[in-house]
Amino acid sequence: VSLNPIMVDGTGMCGCCRVSVGGETRFACVDGPDFDGHQVDWDLLFARQRIYLDEEKCSLEQWQNEQAATH
Repeated sequence: VSLNPIMVDGTGMCGCCRVSVGGETRFACVDGPDFDGHQVDWDLLFARQRIYLDEEKCSLEQWQNEQAATH
């Protein structure tokens, strides 16, 4: 599978693209983005993607309100 997560620096230093593959930590920006889908810890990956879901929703709502006010 091809994992194209959020990448802040593209060097693996930030950890944003961290994924567990075959029980080992990998970084999609330097080790991927292609991995064996049978080896990916999908539960962990999906949990990491949900960490900032509330903040993302608030930011989107704020942006939409600002756009509506200016148009």
